Amino acid sequence: MSEVHLEPVDDLAAWTGPELAARDDWIHRLSAGEIAELDTALAGVAGREAVSVGLSEFPLPTLSARLAQIRNVIDQGLGVTVIKGLPVERYTEQDAAMALWGLGLHVGVPQPQDAAGALLHHVRDTGARVETDPNIRIYQTNGEQSFHNDGGDLVMLLCRRTAKTGGRSRMAGAPALFNLLLSENPEFAKALQAPFHFDARGQSLPGRPATQIVPVFTWHDGRVSTLYKRPYITLAQRFNEIPRLTELQTAALDRLDALCEDEAVHHAFYLQPGDIQIANNFAVLHARDPFDDFDEPDQKRHMIRLWLGLPEGRTLPECYRETREFGPLFDLRGQ
Repeated sequence: MSEVHLEPVDDLAAWTGPELAARDDWIHRLSAGEIAELDTALAGVAGREAVSVGLSEFPLPTLSARLAQIRNVIDQGLGVTVIKGLPVERYTEQDAAMALWGLGLHVGVPQPQDAAGALLHHVRDTGARVETDPNIRIYQTNGEQSFHNDGGDLVMLLCRRTAKTGGRSRMAGAPALFNLLLSENPEFAKALQAPFHFDARGQSLPGRPATQIVPVFTWHDGRVSTLYKRPYITLAQRFNEIPRLTELQTAALDRLDALCEDEAVHHAFYLQPGDIQIANNFAVLHARDPFDDFDEPDQKRHMIRLWLGLPEGRTLPECYRETREFGPLFDLRGQ
C-alpha cells in the first residue's frame, strides 16, 4: 500500500471552478493556418482508417509545437485544455476521427480503452442500461456520468454533435478536492487512500478478477493521483465475495461527491461542435449531465474519444499496475 499523505497538496491542478473560469490561458482556438495544416494532413491519408496512421504520416509543421506545449500543461500544469474551432461541420465522420487521431499522435501514444484493445471510441447512446447489462459502461448510455476519470495519462474528447438537450460537461481539480477533504475531515482523506473495489464492467483482461482494487487517492513520488468511479464502486457490491463498504468509507465517498457537485468547486460548460477537451486523468475528474437526443440518427449526439499515454509521464504507483485504466502505461514508461 502507498504512503498515506495527510498534508495539503501544492499542485498547479489544485484549482477550483471559479478560478479556472476566471482565466482563458487553457483555451486554444485553432487559427486558419493550423486548420490548413490539418486539412493537408487529412488529404495525405484520405481513405485510410485512423488507427492505421502513424505520427510521421500526419505532419503538422507548426501546430505540432503548440500541441507539445499543451502536453506540458496537461502533464505538469493546470491539467486541462480545450481546443476550439475544428471544422467538423465540413468533415465526414471518418475525417473527424482522423483529425482527432492525428492531433492525438502529436500529444501522446494512443492507449487501449477496453478489453478488445480498441484505441478510438465513438461515444453515443446505445440505448443500453448499466442496470440491466453488466458489460455496459456509462458512456454508452444517455444517463448522467458522475465525476470520474478515464484511462491513460489523458483523455482527448472531440465534440462532433451535441444532444437535443442536456449533456453539459463539468470538471473538478482532484488535488483541490483532496485538499478540501483534508481540511474538513482528515479521516475522510485517510479513508480514501485505502483500497476500494471497482467493478471492471466486463473489461478485465483474461484471468483477471471482476473488480479492481485501488485507492481513490494515491500519494506517490511527491504527487497525488486519483482513480474514481463512484457508480463502479457501488456496482462492485453486487459480488458476494467483495467486502461491504464501511460507514466511514461511505461517508467519505458521499462527501467527495458533494464537493464535486459544489458550484464553488467544479467548472461547468457545454462542449460545442469542433471543441476538443483534453484532461489529465490523474489530476482532473469530469462529469456529464444526462441528455435527451434527436430521433434522427444523423443528428444524434456524437463524441469521439482517445486515451493517450505519455512516455515521460509521472511515475506510477504499483497499485495501478493491474488496472485497465493505467496498467498499459507501465509498459509505455518501462516501469
